[in-house]
Amino acid sequence: MRGESVVSGVLAAAVQELARAGYRGLRIEDVALRAGVNKTTIYRRWPTKIELVRAALASDAHLFVLPQTGALRSDLLAVGRNFVEIAGSPEGQSVIRMLVAEGSDPEVVDLEKSMRATFEAMPKAVIANAVARGELAPDVDHMVVFDAFIGAIHHRIFMMNETVTEEFLARLVDIILLGALLPSPRPAPSRPRRSLRRE
Repeated sequence: MRGESVVSGVLAAAVQELARAGYRGLRIEDVALRAGVNKTTIYRRWPTKIELVRAALASDAHLFVLPQTGALRSDLLAVGRNFVEIAGSPEGQSVIRMLVAEGSDPEVVDLEKSMRATFEAMPKAVIANAVARGELAPDVDHMVVFDAFIGAIHHRIFMMNETVTEEFLARLVDIILLGALLPSPRPAPSRPRRSLRRE
C-alpha cells in the first residue's frame, strides 16, 4: 500500500505542477518537493519528464466516467456535464492551456496523442452501447459526434468565456444527434466531360 500511495501522490503532484508551471517549466525537483519524496524515487520509476507527465495525465482518465443511462441522448448529456466539471477545475484549465500554448513542442504533441488514445476509450464505449441498442448505424464513424460535441463545449468555455448551462447542453445534444441520425449524403454521380475539341 505504501508504494501505491507514493505513486498516486507523485502523479497528483505532477498534475498540480503541470497546472502551475506548464510542461516546459515543470521540474522533477518541484514535483518531488510537492509529493514529499526524494527525486531519485521519481527517477527510478519515471526516468524522463515526459514519462512522468504522460503517466500523470493518464491517471486522470478515471475522471471521465462512462455513463450508462440506457439512451444515447442522456449519455451525451452526462458526458457534457462531466467535461464541464473537469474543464472548470484549475488543473483541467491549465492542462488545456498547456496544450494550446505549448502545442508546438514535440514532446507536448506526443503527450496530446497519448491523451487522445487514453481518453477516447470512454466515447468509443458510449458509441458501442448506442450501436448495440440500435440508436446508431454500425457502419459510420461516430467519433465525429464527440469531436463536434466536445469541441463546441470547449469553444464556449475557453474561447467565448461563457458558462455552459444545462439548456445549452440539451440544445447542443439535440442538434448533433439530429445530424448523426440523418443518412450520410451520397456523392453525386460524376458526369462525363464534354470534349472541347471541335470535330
